[in-house]
Amino acid sequence: MTAKDEAKQLDSVTDRVKDVELDASKAQEAMTALSSANKGDDSKAAALASMSVSKEDVALIVSELEVSEEVAERVLREAALDGAEGDKMLEAALRRLVTA
Repeated sequence: MTAKDEAKQLDSVTDRVKDVELDASKAQEAMTALSSANKGDDSKAAALASMSVSKEDVALIVSELEVSEEVAERVLREAALDGAEGDKMLEAALRRLVTA
């Protein structure tokens, strides 16, 4: 094989990436979507922080499922945010952790 053939074959194998201009409006829309998603997460985090959970429920989840206290509290708060109350909140939290 000649050097010219080898160079031609090498060119066909190497990756070539064409420069494509990024559409500024699409980039702006993507950034807006990301920032609005973060705002939704912030409001959910604030709602979760305002929920109170029973220390006994947290201790039960930690001892039975061997998760950290932070995980147990978060799951209990999420269950409370979904409308569960009392024993139903503990049951919903346990179901989430077992099925996750």
